[in-house]
Amino acid sequence: MTDRMDDTSGRISRPLHVAMGLAATLVGIARLRFAATEPLWFDEAFTLAIIAPPDWASFWREVYQDSNGPGYYLLARLWAGFSGHADLWLRMPSLLAVWIAALLPLVLPPKGMAPGARFTWAALIFCWWGIGFMLDARCYAVLLAISTGQCLAFARLMERPGLRRALVWATLGAAAILFHYYAVFLGLAQGLIYLARHRMAALRTWPAGLVLVPAVMWIAHHAPRLAEYSRLAAVWHRPIDPAHALGLVQFLFSASTPETLTAVVAILAISLLVARMGSTRPVGSQMAGPLVMTAGSGLLAFVLMMVFALTGAGITARYLAPLAPPILLGVVLVAGLGSRPGLTWLSLAGLYFGLLVGPGLNVLSPPRSLPRYEFETGAKFLMAHKVTDVVFVWDHELAPIMTSGTLKAVGGVFFARAHDPVRIIPLVLPRGQDPNREIIAAADGRHPGLIWVFNRAGHTAARDFAPAISRTSPDWTCDEQGDGTAGVLSCYRR
Repeated sequence: MTDRMDDTSGRISRPLHVAMGLAATLVGIARLRFAATEPLWFDEAFTLAIIAPPDWASFWREVYQDSNGPGYYLLARLWAGFSGHADLWLRMPSLLAVWIAALLPLVLPPKGMAPGARFTWAALIFCWWGIGFMLDARCYAVLLAISTGQCLAFARLMERPGLRRALVWATLGAAAILFHYYAVFLGLAQGLIYLARHRMAALRTWPAGLVLVPAVMWIAHHAPRLAEYSRLAAVWHRPIDPAHALGLVQFLFSASTPETLTAVVAILAISLLVARMGSTRPVGSQMAGPLVMTAGSGLLAFVLMMVFALTGAGITARYLAPLAPPILLGVVLVAGLGSRPGLTWLSLAGLYFGLLVGPGLNVLSPPRSLPRYEFETGAKFLMAHKVTDVVFVWDHELAPIMTSGTLKAVGGVFFARAHDPVRIIPLVLPRGQDPNREIIAAADGRHPGLIWVFNRAGHTAARDFAPAISRTSPDWTCDEQGDGTAGVLSCYRR
């Protein structure tokens, strides 16, 4: 292996650089094609509805209605100001952010980390997102890049405390929180470790904490709206049972391939089992303590996040995105404890890239219809049939707390982008009554249509009454997207 990745120095050969570079290029092309050909899924439609208003007052009003921080929406609005609102360009910040996240460990190498370890950490970060819909017009890919920078800044701060380093770390932590509130747990975990390790030296950098003031002020402003979401958390989020907890752990290792956890554990276990005593210590054993504490901050943040979720706040797997960089760093550090860390690092990088070969080739094959939770296709179906008025139904647990203006904006987002002046009629379905009849009764206008976004696995009207518009009233023609459990029914009256 010395011609590829040296087991004692962790150096990487040129052929290995080229091979992994080609693999990254293939993945990047597949991601680009996916972003260019797949319709926006439902959450991305929400993003477009929030950033599309022509005036800033309407933009901030819609930002307040959402459950996330304002950071991503502000970035997306500024970006769309010159790029436009096409699907690919809306997703471009996320596509670029994953490259940035992966490059950060290479261009800003942490002290005491071998070249092979840095390379592997970068590869794992790059591959972690997979190829599919997680690379979307939402905050998570940008959050991954910010959190990677935050971890690098934290490692530098732990190496030598100082106000300037603390300011960089705190600024990135504050930015992450404004992109997603659950990022606070990584900042809290790192703050606790910083205080425990450096004590008085850490306290002397207290002015750095002032950069958190804007985030605290925004959260205080947003708190009443967040409380409305919190009251519905029990029905909105899946309960944390053993299966859900395992799924969350698997997500930390790979957002797209749950099987990755088993393969990573096997590789690390084999590496440690065959480790032998020698005159030369493995590269991993020489790595600096700050890196270990940075990786440990991810574990502590996960524990804190789970405790918070168990209070009834709930959690969804993608909320764990800020924890991926320190967790993957931990994987790399453990791999360095074996007697041949170079081989183990290469195996990990090869595993993560290898798991993307199949999905990448599938994306690069001729386009095909996928079961997606999206209504862009349905909106185009209705526009093709010249509807004039559309009943929009988001059959979800959160729909009752959404304003009529928000539901109108979301339901009409693709019509507005196409400059099609349809009238949107938002409808919140009552439980216990047949929603098919309720929706048909609400249909009005010269040539009415409807869009019913449903999830039969949730506490919804569609769970009690299956979507069956054309069977309920034969003069309706429908197009259905999704897998039958979560999907969209789009219909027009003939």
